[in-house]
Amino acid sequence: MMTSVTRVGFWAGLAAGLLVVIAMYFGWFTGHVPAVALALWERQMRLIPLQVFSFLIVRLKFAAKPAAFWGMLAALVVLLGLIGALLARWIGRRPGRLLVASWVVVTGLLTALAFGPASRYLAERLAAEGRASSGSTVPLALAAYGVLFAVVYTALIVMQSRRTATGTPASGGVTRREVLSRTVTILIASAAGISAAQWVLTAVHRATAAVQSAFARVRGLPPEITVNEQFYVVSKNPPGFDPVVEVARWALDIGGLVGTPVRLSLGELRAMPAVEQLQTLECISNEVGGDLISNAKWKGVPLRDVLMRAGGPAATAVKVAFRCADGYSESIPLTDAMHPSTLLVYEMNGEPLPAKHGFPVRLLVPGLFGMKNPKWITKIEVVNYDFRGYWEASGWSEEAVAKTMSEFITAPRSAAVGDIGLGGVAYGGDRGIKAVEYSSDGGATWVVAEVKPPLGPFTWVLWAALWTPTAPGEYTLKVRAKDGLGVVQTAREVPTLPDGASGYHAVRIRVTK
Repeated sequence: MMTSVTRVGFWAGLAAGLLVVIAMYFGWFTGHVPAVALALWERQMRLIPLQVFSFLIVRLKFAAKPAAFWGMLAALVVLLGLIGALLARWIGRRPGRLLVASWVVVTGLLTALAFGPASRYLAERLAAEGRASSGSTVPLALAAYGVLFAVVYTALIVMQSRRTATGTPASGGVTRREVLSRTVTILIASAAGISAAQWVLTAVHRATAAVQSAFARVRGLPPEITVNEQFYVVSKNPPGFDPVVEVARWALDIGGLVGTPVRLSLGELRAMPAVEQLQTLECISNEVGGDLISNAKWKGVPLRDVLMRAGGPAATAVKVAFRCADGYSESIPLTDAMHPSTLLVYEMNGEPLPAKHGFPVRLLVPGLFGMKNPKWITKIEVVNYDFRGYWEASGWSEEAVAKTMSEFITAPRSAAVGDIGLGGVAYGGDRGIKAVEYSSDGGATWVVAEVKPPLGPFTWVLWAALWTPTAPGEYTLKVRAKDGLGVVQTAREVPTLPDGASGYHAVRIRVTK
């Protein structure tokens, strides 16, 4: 059971911790950039098991990340409350020692958790806004958060100690417990009021912006879901030589290092519990600004369910290999194969999988380039060695992880001075997209564009902006994106081979009077 001084320390630490978290959220001491809060988020994302986060995404969908973020901040407040309780128990009610000890402990904790990623994020954010960053900003901010905690925490304990020294108040007064309780309540209510006010202002701003959204004025953007006829098509086969599979003769063999090899017909596969998944596919040979990228709604069976129907992979398994009706072969690591979002799909946008997209069954692996999503699959084999697929043997990437990309799809070649509509798509594999920015001065400064919410955790996003040039002339505009972890897409220009192209997409616009 908590003693009186421990209880006081906990509530004082809780109140002080809440103020510290609010300061982080609003970016106090870091130029209104929530660098420390986002750094803590990055740490959390690295600690959360992928299966757990995938479960949250499936259950909560778009609410998963906000819930995880606010849960993280709430946990930090509780942790600071526990630190307050421990300090009060060990040190007692000696203000000087409490002040120094609480500052050292909290500053040290925040530094250990956030210093590195906060420094990187702040530098990237300031560079995107055309501002210089100082290497001392984050250390000073962390020290300031420690000071804020120490001062508020110690002050609350001193206040309670003075109330205790005066004894019980006269009739009609309040007890020392009530004084402390009211003090904490006022602090929490004030902090909550500030947060609520900020939330209301943000909501009003977003509602106003939605009425005047750039999406309402920018024309030429693609649909968020690509119709089957317009979905990009790439295969190893010459035109007209893709296989035509007869369902009556087709079967899917699952073998290799599994408990019991099985053979499934399309009907048996369709009878298994199915899931629908929105996902973007991009070809590894897609150039910067290219059109070998599309988005669709797919339906199929988790690959892990099919493997478990065959008794599951053996303990020595390393990869899962696929062989296809056209002689194509591919493999993915066992961890990817067992992930619940890796599917064997047989429907595309509510229709049977079209022949050119792999009828009757193809693989779908979020976050990997199209080469890792083979079509016309006939055999699945679990192996204990590094199986090299068709394109890997030709020198293409073995991992084939989709890079963060962004591009212009609508931008005029010439326009008069005034608002000029810009727009396009951005894609970050299974990391998602956090923001899209464009530059009209060669990358010296960047402007944030509007981004539509993604249709799912594995899809592209549409972006739009209204650019107002200051004078006639020739302009080169560039676009870049930040993935869901806040990492800016690389500006380094490389060709498609072997890992996929990278670099900023640029367009030239001639502005007239």
